[in-house]
Amino acid sequence: MPTDNASPMTRPGPPPVALWRRSPYAAVLATVVVTLLAPGPIADSLVAATQWFLGAFDWLILLTSSACVLACLGIAVSPMGALRLGGADARPEYGALSWFSMLFAAGMGAGLVFWGAAEPLIHTLQPPLSETPIAPAEAMSIVLFHWTIHPWAIYAVSALAAGFFAYRHDAPLTPSAPLHSLKGGDDRAAFRVIDWVALIAVLFGVVASLGQGVLQMGAGAAVILERSQPDNPLLLMAVLTVLGVVYLGSAASGLDRGIKPLSDLNMALCALMIVFVAATGQTLYMAELLWSGFLAYAGHFLSYSFDLGRLNDLGAWGRDWTLTSFLWWIAWGPFVGIFVARISKGRTLREFVLGVVIAPSLFSLVWFSVFGGAAIHAQLVEGLELGVDSFATAPLAAYALLENGPFALAAQIATFLLVFIFMVTSADSGAYVLGMFAGGGRRQPGVRERLFWGLVLAGFTAGALLSGEGQRATRAFAVAGAMPLLFLLLWQMARLAAALRADSRGASQD
Repeated sequence: MPTDNASPMTRPGPPPVALWRRSPYAAVLATVVVTLLAPGPIADSLVAATQWFLGAFDWLILLTSSACVLACLGIAVSPMGALRLGGADARPEYGALSWFSMLFAAGMGAGLVFWGAAEPLIHTLQPPLSETPIAPAEAMSIVLFHWTIHPWAIYAVSALAAGFFAYRHDAPLTPSAPLHSLKGGDDRAAFRVIDWVALIAVLFGVVASLGQGVLQMGAGAAVILERSQPDNPLLLMAVLTVLGVVYLGSAASGLDRGIKPLSDLNMALCALMIVFVAATGQTLYMAELLWSGFLAYAGHFLSYSFDLGRLNDLGAWGRDWTLTSFLWWIAWGPFVGIFVARISKGRTLREFVLGVVIAPSLFSLVWFSVFGGAAIHAQLVEGLELGVDSFATAPLAAYALLENGPFALAAQIATFLLVFIFMVTSADSGAYVLGMFAGGGRRQPGVRERLFWGLVLAGFTAGALLSGEGQRATRAFAVAGAMPLLFLLLWQMARLAAALRADSRGASQD
């Protein structure tokens, strides 16, 4: 039996039998019930709160996201990059491909399928600061700003803030890990407050993405079954029910038998979809868009990242697109960060940064160039009307694009399955990480704990979908979750910088 002096990393925590009797769990369950009973008012309240936050802290959101990029760059090019998570003798638990598959599936998932064709087309047809379409390369530069270096840098900082202190300073693998290393820091109440605030915020962020994924699967089911109402509540609840049953089964299987094989399958299906769309479409056009979009992104990188005047000029567009996108990544930061830290022990910080930031960004560049290029060419060059011009119509984009290509039905079914498996992986990973948070950093949360959080995710997602607000509600959930996490991320970054300097000085003296 462990003693009172047992490490928080190994302490078993309270028995899972009485989860619902513990006050934090009871509060979560009560909130789920209220959300299901009054989804409309809850959604309206969240929308109002998020609009205020986006207006008051727009500058801080942009600069914090860009600071994460600078932090990752500094680690990659400095001697600190040679430090290894877990100490000099630690070696990776997973091979490079499985490691990348798991972190990518957890961090991006179905969002790529949801927005792959839609966002490049929308920005081309309805760009900011212009009433006429712009060059596809300029639209791609905006997409890449929202989906590549910045979001993955946010994830990397969140992961290092927990993993560095857990593996090198014996702190629990939770968002409060940096607090444990402070001299004399043994305030368990503060630890729990930070971890539970992060837990609720992550819960909202994962619910937002699950809701968005269910909306896209509902659109896909309507197209495949030739129904006219993709947002029919009964259809959405049926999709969510099937999804819930499958991801709860996966959650019960654990990391190596559930998340890992599903992540490997996700990456294989993604690669097949890229090859299929590129081979059956305008391959040369996609390749040209990849290069021109990358050059435009590189040319605008500094102004996009640090020009507050430009952000003010963008007004509502900047809040609805850029700032909401970055807050969505921040909302997922502790979830993806803890999960990535969990599977990254043994890697050097330089290898970690390159693997977590650069590799997924390159994959996203290819994905958006292929699917976005196909959508732009279909509508602007071939004259096909895809019917995608806003948030509301975005879930149909991939299916509308594939409708006009070869093997249309098979490709649409494959897309539906890809989204479904991505969502299973995300929900499974979410339940796993929420169990880690609630258990004080326990690396193997119990089955009942994982199932509890899986059910909570399903309940909140049902409430968001039943609110009748569609993407407006799911986006509000994500932003609401990110509001406290923005300040937590700043604190984690400061603590990480101080610890890295101290450890690198100690390593050089040795």
